[in-house]
Amino acid sequence: MMLLSIKKIENFLEIAELIHGSRGSGRIKPVETFLDKLSNYLDDFHLTGKYSLLILHKYIEEFSQEEKAELIALMWLGRSVSNESQQDFSYLVEKVRELIPQNYATTYIINNSLLVRYLRNGLQKINICAAAAS
Repeated sequence: MMLLSIKKIENFLEIAELIHGSRGSGRIKPVETFLDKLSNYLDDFHLTGKYSLLILHKYIEEFSQEEKAELIALMWLGRSVSNESQQDFSYLVEKVRELIPQNYATTYIINNSLLVRYLRNGLQKINICAAAAS
């Protein structure tokens, strides 16, 4: 990681796991309609006091554009089944800059259904912080 700190990744994973639960770990939920998503969001945010996507969104918005690019690259690295390594990470960061518009990066990150799994796999591939990857 160049700019994205392990602490930020750990905080991000903690929030994402609270929000996505098992969905972020690899189990895919059935497709929800817009009204289902809105209802669930309002229930989570207003009634139960749970973390909401809004909190995750605000947290990611505090990242610099470079940190967002690195987070997405880490997700891509973790998504891949090949033996990519830390050397491939720099290449992926460049690809993110080319392919993902800056104003869409936060939404792209949050909308990934396997977010937590991909980040943990990516951390393992580049041998960063075994505690965060476990």
